[in-house]
This record gives sequence, C-alpha cells and structure tokens, in this order.
Amino acid sequence: MSTILLSLLFLLAAPAQQTTTSNPADLCTIQGVVIKAGTGEPLHKAIVDAYPAVNRTGKDVSQGSSAETDAMGRFELKGLAPGRYSLSAQRNGFVTQQYGQRAPEGPGAMLTLSSGQKVPDITFQMIPAAVISGHVYDEDGEPVVYAQVMAMHYRYVNGQRQLVYNQSGQTNDLGEFRLFGLSPGQYFVQATLRSNRFGNAKTKQGYVPIYYPGVSDAARATPVGVRGGDEFSGVDISLQPVRTLAVRGNVLNAGCGTTSRGAMVFLRDQNPLQDFGWQNLIRSANAQGAFEFSNVIPGSYYLYAMLSEEGKQCFGRQALEVADADIDGVTLSVAPGVEIKGRVHVEGQSDSNLGSLTVILNPKNTNMPFGSSATDHVEPDGSFLLKNTYDNDYEVSVSNLPENYFMKSARLDGVDVLTAGVTVDTKQAPGSLEIVVSSNGAGIDGVISKDQQPFQGATVALVPDPPHRGERRLFKSTTTDQNGHFVLQGLSPGDYKVFAWEKIEPGAYTSTEFLQPYENLGESVHVTEGSRNSVQVDLIPAKEQ
Repeated sequence: MSTILLSLLFLLAAPAQQTTTSNPADLCTIQGVVIKAGTGEPLHKAIVDAYPAVNRTGKDVSQGSSAETDAMGRFELKGLAPGRYSLSAQRNGFVTQQYGQRAPEGPGAMLTLSSGQKVPDITFQMIPAAVISGHVYDEDGEPVVYAQVMAMHYRYVNGQRQLVYNQSGQTNDLGEFRLFGLSPGQYFVQATLRSNRFGNAKTKQGYVPIYYPGVSDAARATPVGVRGGDEFSGVDISLQPVRTLAVRGNVLNAGCGTTSRGAMVFLRDQNPLQDFGWQNLIRSANAQGAFEFSNVIPGSYYLYAMLSEEGKQCFGRQALEVADADIDGVTLSVAPGVEIKGRVHVEGQSDSNLGSLTVILNPKNTNMPFGSSATDHVEPDGSFLLKNTYDNDYEVSVSNLPENYFMKSARLDGVDVLTAGVTVDTKQAPGSLEIVVSSNGAGIDGVISKDQQPFQGATVALVPDPPHRGERRLFKSTTTDQNGHFVLQGLSPGDYKVFAWEKIEPGAYTSTEFLQPYENLGESVHVTEGSRNSVQVDLIPAKEQ
C-alpha cells in the first residue's frame, strides 16, 4: 500500500482533535448512571468527570465537564467538543473508576465523540473500597502512639518493579490504625515510629521499619490480600528496637559567600519508603558550619546541604553509610549550581508562541530525590534558562508539546545530547542548549479486536527497539476507545514494536524483563518523520500473562 494511501486512511480513521467549537450543533452530550458493583444500587453524589484525552497544548481543562449524580445515580455531561475523552467516577467509600477500566488502578478506555453525538448509556459500576486495620506495639507489647503505617504494593517505576506507597495513616492512643480507600489487591504493610524516626536522645534507641507480620526485609513480608469492600483486621506489628548513632560534620562553603552559617542539612534514607517526617531529618549548621544528627538508625542515607548566601543558592550531597559506630568529621561541600541557557526552535516555523512548553532535565538516577532536576518554561521567543543545575547525569525532554510534535535534536555546546543525555559538572561553565522540535511527528493507528469484535480498553504500547530502550521519552502508550481504535502521534523516527494487552500492570511495558516473553507478539514497525502507519496488532489475552 502506498505511503499516500496510508496517510489518507490514517487521517480518515483518526478521531477529531480536541478543539473548541462555536456551533452548538457540534457539541456532544454524555449520559449515564453510577451504581454499586454487585448490587446495582444507584450511587447518589458521585462525581463524574470528562477530560480531553490530549491536553499537552496548554489548553484549559475547562474544555471537559463534570457532573454529580442524582438520587437515582444518573448524570449528564453537556457541551463537549468532538474528540477523544477520558471519563472517571469517584465517591467517598469507593474506588475511583475509569471508563472502560479492565482492572482497579489500571488504565481506562478512550471515549470518542463525533460532531453532535449523544452517548446515553455509560455505566460505572463502582467497587467499595477495602480497609486494612490493626495495631502497632513496642518490644514490650505496649501500644505505640503516632506510629506511621503504610500500605504498599508493587508497581513498575522507570522499568523496575518496586514497592510504592499507596495509603498511610497513624496509630491512635491504643496503637490502632485503619488504612481505608484501598483498591482490591495485595498490599505489604509497614510500620515505623515517625515522631521518633531518629530514635530517643536519652536512651539512644530507635526503631527500624517493620513489615507485617514482623520482618525488616520486604522480601520476607507476608502480603495482605483484600477484595472490594473487605475490612482485613488483625494486622498487628511489633516494632524492634535498635541502637542509634551520631553523625557529625561540617558544611564547607565552596563559592557561595563567606560563611556556612545557616546552612540547612538533611539526612534522608536512600529508600524513600523508609523516609518519614522531614522535620526529623533537618539540622541547621552553626556559625562555624558544624552540624550533628544525634540519634540515627543504622542504614544507607543521602546527606544534603543547602545554603543561600549573597543572592546565590548552593547545594551539596553525598552518600553516607551508618553502620555500627558514630561518624565524625563528615565534610559536605556546597557549591552554586550552574545556569544553562538555551533556545527551542520549531523546525520550519518561526520561533513564536512557544510559552506553553517546558524544558526539563530529568535525572537518570531517579533514586536521588532532592536537588537533581531542572525545569524552565520556554519564553514566547523560544529562549529558556535552567537555574541552579547541579552535578548529575540528565535526560533532556520538552513537555506540553502539541500532539503531532516531537523533539528532533538537542545539542549542548554543539555536542549531540539527545540520546546520551547531559552531564552537568558545576566546576565547568556549560554551553548553550539548543533544542529543535518538529511538527512533523510520525503517527500509528489501528484497531484491536477480540473474537472478531472491536475490543475496548486494551493497553497499546509503543516500545523502541532494544538499543534505545533506555530512552524514556520514546515509550508511548494509549488505550483503545469504544470502537477498538487507537492512535499514537508525535513519534520520533525509528524502529519500534507495537503491543496490545487485554490487561497489564501500568508501566510494565517499560521493563525489559517483563517484555521478554512477549517479544514475538509485538508488531514491528519502522516510522519516518511525518509517516502515517496503520498496523494490525494481535491482542495479548489476559490468560497468557
């Protein structure tokens, strides 16, 4: 099939873009009902929202609509422009539900509206939220007051499957906790003593985080499985005491004025799940720049310092291992960040009206949570200034690009950094960062079917070929609409595979390990700048996952 014919088919199949319309006859309406799953009981006062599926152009989200259900659970959303929408329903005591959602916390489906269309039969069947409750005790069986308790579950983050926070709460005077609003699934429950995160100054004793039923290693923890509406009680955790230690040192000012007095020093766990209560992690250096953390639980930490002096903002960080003895003589140098000037150019167009774009330097080491990213809004003429950029390795990205745009090139002082990324060294003055974006991004569309019928709510993922799977900007995903149709736009030229899953954990397609058994089930596609590709992709059924 010719490229011209493919382009024509793509344009005919693609849904209308999200635009405002002055003709009332073109506006669309969505009607439906919200009920309780399993019983069909209508849910009053549920909030239903509709938002444009593509909102990367700086448009006001008021283009969407919101409504509250009446006593019979009915709702109506009016005045919607033609296009693709995501819908959701939320109500106290129930799990927030996306339209066309295949699993709790999974992605929803798109709803495509044509000019003047009225959709009268949308139904949300909301699942009652689950609860996990229990007690936290100390080593003597006494209830612990104000213990911090978290329910966590495994999710994919930047291609790695790891425990992430879901819900948290504190114990009362009886040591009781109650974690509510949970979706059905498996959770790992962790408890620690937040108000005493760094131990007791008098007894030199603190408490390590403990997972249910009583282990410090998440790999040995027992998951708590809940279904919709369950209240799982009896999750009792006993904290374990540990000897605490001291960390002492000095902040060394390296070019940020003449004094280190007033520097704010932070000691933060390298595992963000263990890090509670920033107020317990902060110290202020004295007139000589000295600081002390007196009751530190053994573990792996990042030590940070920030200092604002003479109009400059300085920053420093280093890794720190606290083992079995006090640590003295830590020297933490702070230095001013560097400024990176640059400009965004739109290929083939005048560089104007670019104020909705944002240039971002994302740290490649995502475990470094503080002082590591840099962003700036692009001025209408395309110029930007990244301030206080510190030593790190970064990926370059531009957010809020219109849907057909892609980042074509990025050069720092004339060196290509689009793939390799930017390494910032505050000891060296950086050059200018020149970014070119193109409005001629590639597009891919298709229809996903099951049993010869269009399949709604499939997750369609675009995965770059193996040499480029470390570049997060190249991954794309969407879901099919009520017609089984999907569209991916603003794609960089290259070789990809397109996968379609009936059910998949969010973000799993970014994991090399997850993708391995499915490699032969993806549809290979080569896209060039401005190409329009229609592909046929086989649905990966849930039973094969």
